[in-house]
Amino acid sequence: MPKESSKSIPGLKETNKVVFTSFSKKNFYMRAYISAFVLENGNTPISPFMNFDYNLSNLVRKDDIRISNNTLIKKSDELWVFGEISDGVLVEIYLAKKKKLPIRYFTPLNDGLSFRETTENNVRLEDVSSWMWELVQKNESLERWHPRLRFNKEYPLVYTAYSKRNFYWQIHINKFCLLRKAVPLNPFMLFRYFLGDAVRRDSVYAANQNIIRIADELWTFGEISDGVLKEIDYKKSRKGPVKHFELIKSDPFVFRKIPKELIRFEEPNLEGFRELL
Repeated sequence: MPKESSKSIPGLKETNKVVFTSFSKKNFYMRAYISAFVLENGNTPISPFMNFDYNLSNLVRKDDIRISNNTLIKKSDELWVFGEISDGVLVEIYLAKKKKLPIRYFTPLNDGLSFRETTENNVRLEDVSSWMWELVQKNESLERWHPRLRFNKEYPLVYTAYSKRNFYWQIHINKFCLLRKAVPLNPFMLFRYFLGDAVRRDSVYAANQNIIRIADELWTFGEISDGVLKEIDYKKSRKGPVKHFELIKSDPFVFRKIPKELIRFEEPNLEGFRELL
């Protein structure tokens, strides 16, 4: 996907590609290192194991996670595969090939923290029959063989904007979105509070702006901070819809939609920017 001209937020820039990272649950422990690797290579990682943890701890239907992941692949520019080909990775490669996305393959090195690029012919299979892998390599139909491929629907992408003070809301916000058949692009999940400073912050800021760009809508949660205000301004500059929600109950978490007039700011000095909402 080519870069698009846009209004830029001071200190931020867009990266070139949105990369869906595909890897087995056996390599779940590598998820942050994989995202850092993609960021260091100047791209925006979309990692299901970062964004949803492990099926969001079963707080939502697994089918909604599957539909969300399928949607994210279709919205990405490339698919990068890390490690062995598991059953789930096979499906993600199949969907990427069907959409004609570029696919790159990487082998984890011995330390598990770095990766070397390899080729499709040199990958190893984890729990996949060789004949199914051959079907994928030949671009033949796999629809009748795999249940995950029966999910043809897509959900809209929603960028979730909220203050770092409410960092602990992250899983509850993702659950809220998924229950409303929307795919959350949650920066505090995808980038795990800047991946423990393992990568340069400007790389994370650029990737953050990139996921705002590809989102169909932006939803705010709680009081508006200066960072959230910039995200709103950027999304509106691209004519993207913005909706606002407040927390009305925390045991369990309950959010409700509110009009702009009821929005509160995190700091009093931000009140002067209300016209940006």
